[in-house]
Amino acid sequence: MGETEYQWEHQSLPFDEKMKDALEQQHHAAQFLALAGHHLIPQKPDDSNTNMEYFPNKKMLIGNPLPNGLKLALKLTDLQLFILDKLDNPIQSISLKGKTKKMVFNELLTSLQSHAVEVGNFTDSLHYEIPQHALNDGAVFSAEDKYLAENAIYRSNAKLVLSKIVSKLKNAEAVKIWPHHFDTGSFVSFAHNEKGELSQTIGLGLAIPDSMISEPYYYLSYWSADKLANVDSLPSPVTGKWLMPKWTGGVLPISDINSKCAEQEQEKTVSSFYDSGIEIITKLLKQD
Repeated sequence: MGETEYQWEHQSLPFDEKMKDALEQQHHAAQFLALAGHHLIPQKPDDSNTNMEYFPNKKMLIGNPLPNGLKLALKLTDLQLFILDKLDNPIQSISLKGKTKKMVFNELLTSLQSHAVEVGNFTDSLHYEIPQHALNDGAVFSAEDKYLAENAIYRSNAKLVLSKIVSKLKNAEAVKIWPHHFDTGSFVSFAHNEKGELSQTIGLGLAIPDSMISEPYYYLSYWSADKLANVDSLPSPVTGKWLMPKWTGGVLPISDINSKCAEQEQEKTVSSFYDSGIEIITKLLKQD
């Protein structure tokens, strides 16, 4: 599915408890796409059959094609599931608002079956766990649209900036959303050893709050099979900060971006984090 040009959208709302709850409800809603990927699409070694891509102009997460060519999509701004045809046109919608996860799953199961999807192996179990939420105990999807929309803006902006960065990096994967950690990210195969085995990598993306940072944040990380020198004396990126040696990388919290008033300043803050950080990490990884 192609998209027309899109621009950075202004981020303005503080990441408070209502914003966090809306994000968590989006995370749980996205698992319906992951369930289809896990149970209805042949398994891939990297589990990429469960990942999805975000399309800013449609405000939709779209999963991988099912065997008959249909796809599942989730509109982040109002929590509606869609079944898309082979041309990515919606042919059925399911609103999540006011429904429990079990109710949505049963409705989705029936809908897929009505569109000739083989659902004999389709269950509501996954091979990983995501953070607990009242939705797991029978609560209904109920997030307010303005908080859903602001979290969707984070996704649009991340797709915009990360796609630009990735286009300049050799051996970088396409920007995708992975349902387990719900990050929008890419992975760079930076170097291989004499045996052809991967020996150095770079990761970049937008992560949701975790034990390390209590708000969404952009990250830039690296991995090396060999121990690297001078890690503790790296120059600071232009924006954001390194978390080394606690963690092998750096972060840029959403609040640092939202403190900028203009869209251009917000986008530049993220771009500067990656441009400067990748230059520093590249030099680190290339050391003898």
